[in-house]
Order: sequence, then C-alpha cells, then structure tokens
Amino acid sequence: MAVFALLVLGVLVGTSFFVGRQELAVGRSTVRLEEALAAAEGGANLQLALWDPAALNTIAIGDSVPFGGTLPAGGWYRGATRRLSDLLYLVRSEGFSRDSGARRELGMLARLRPVEIRLTAALTARGTTVVGDYARIDGADRAPPGWSDCPASEPAVAGGHVPDASDVSTAGCAGPSCVTGSPAVLADSGLDGTMLSTAGDAAFDDLRSRATVAIPGGTRRIEPSRIGGVCNTLDPDNWGSPLEPGGPCGRRFPIVWSEGDLTITGGQGQGVLVVNGNLSIGGGFAFNGVVLVRGGMTAAGAGGSVHGGVVAASAGGQQNDILGSTVIQYSSCAAARGIRMSALAAPLRSRGWVMLY
Repeated sequence: MAVFALLVLGVLVGTSFFVGRQELAVGRSTVRLEEALAAAEGGANLQLALWDPAALNTIAIGDSVPFGGTLPAGGWYRGATRRLSDLLYLVRSEGFSRDSGARRELGMLARLRPVEIRLTAALTARGTTVVGDYARIDGADRAPPGWSDCPASEPAVAGGHVPDASDVSTAGCAGPSCVTGSPAVLADSGLDGTMLSTAGDAAFDDLRSRATVAIPGGTRRIEPSRIGGVCNTLDPDNWGSPLEPGGPCGRRFPIVWSEGDLTITGGQGQGVLVVNGNLSIGGGFAFNGVVLVRGGMTAAGAGGSVHGGVVAASAGGQQNDILGSTVIQYSSCAAARGIRMSALAAPLRSRGWVMLY
C-alpha cells in the first residue's frame, strides 16, 4: 500500500508538472503572438503617422510601396502600402515576435484627407483690394509654366471675388485691364470672414494639425534644398520645386502653416500655404497651389506669381495690395495638385481594420 501510495503521488506530481509545462508553453506562445500583433499594429500605425506624400500620393493605382522596421519594445514588422483608388489605400502589415517565433498579419484601410478648398476666383478677398502698376489678376484657367502634364483647361472663373465690386481698385494699373475673368469681378454680399476662414469641415485653426511644415513666420526665402542629390524634406524653407517639376523636390507639396505674419523675399514653392496673419511676398517669389491668408496680402516687385488661387480673409480689415508685376493666375491644375499631393492619410472610422492571419 505504501508503494501504491507513492505511485499515485508520483503520477499526480508528474501530471502537475506536465500541466505546468504546458501552461508555460501556452503562456509563452501567447506572449509571442501578442508581440507579433503589437509589431503588426505598430508598423501599420507608423505608416500613417509618418505618411510621406511625396512617395505615396504619387504612386499609380494598384502600385505599392514596401516598408519595414523594428519596435523599441521588441518585435519587427514588414509590409506594403498599396493604392486602391484615387483616395483609398490598403496598409498591409506583417508583425513578428522578438524571436521571430510568431507571426500576425493585419490590414488597415486609410483614406487621404485633402484640405477641402473650393476656389471661385483667382483672388477671393473680403478687404479692399488695390491692383496697380503692371500687376495682373486672371481668372482664365492656365497651367503653370513648365507643367506639361496638366489636363484640359476648365471654364474661366472670376478674377476677383469680393463682397462689393467697389472693393477692387484698379486706378493705378498701367495695363489696359489688370483684373480679368468670367466675370472680371464677382460681387457677393454674402461673402464673410467665416466663409473665408473654413476649409470644408475644418476651421482655419484646424489646418494647423494637418500641416506638414510649421514655421513661426517672420522673413524667409523659400528654396528647394538637397542633401546628396536627394530632396531635403527636413528643411522648413524647402516647399518643393515648381520651376523644376522633374527635379528631386518636384514631388514635394507640403501644407505649410505660418504662425504669424510672413514675409517671403523670393524663391519658389508649391502645395498649400496657410498664413495665420498677414502675407507679404516679393523678390519674384513663385508659388503653385493654394494660398490661405487670415489677414491681408501684399505682393510687390518684379516677377512674383501665384498659379492656383489666393483666399485672403482680411480678418482685421487689412487691405490687399497687388503691385509691381505680380501675377495671380487661376490654375485648376496647380490648385488640385497642391491640395491632393499635400494630403495626409487617416484610417477609416469604421471597418478600416481587419486581421489577415
């Protein structure tokens, strides 16, 4: 009986040991699976947090861009971001545990969130606008110089869109007609500061969170810059190269937020420029895209241009002075490209995440 009791006790101890080892193995496997899932989720979320418009907003529908990396807490990931439609992307991320013993794969649907701006004129403004010297505001749809891949021109818009036609003064123009369009000046008594300070469902201040470049304002010269022949996207004064669309910075279209009055002394840029204050440009500065100004705009000097459109809310009643040989030219191509190419991506609010393995 003593031997039988020892046998039973040994079986119980052995069973407990076996069950304990099994639970330990299951626990370790669960930890590995959680590490792999965290790596997959981290990899997918990093692609959205560090979205590169120059690389991802330009790929063709059906093409993909691979990615990979490791997480500080352990685990590693790899995957690809595939474009499904004009605005929709699939981020497919495969995560591995620290020891590569477990693998999980997930997919995340993301949608581009372009700034919703509808241009009704080459220059939309609420304050008094003075156009003088050889300056020109043109509502005819024209492609920017050097852009040969724009679609067919759309119907012309107004040259100026203001609350009252008397808000536009052209007494100092040297040319026969310095404001042209269809019509040349569109008078709209309903045009108010609120209308000019929103972009779709986003208020003016909300655009700060969507900016890919944030600067404190001040006086700056904007030029594309390179490091080793590659576009330097870390330079806050590099807003792309619209005058060299085939260059290293030709695909850079940032959303630029200026916190305060901004004076630009020359150079070139493209994308969406948002100025939380007054904007002054000179020195032949060329910009392709959309310019949103909370205050007023002053442009002077020789050779300056904006191809796309300008919206000046004149929140403090500032006057807009378009002087020198400045050109504000409506361009649906430049506006659409600046808005679309500068957009960041965000996951779909519902049904945007699925476990693949």
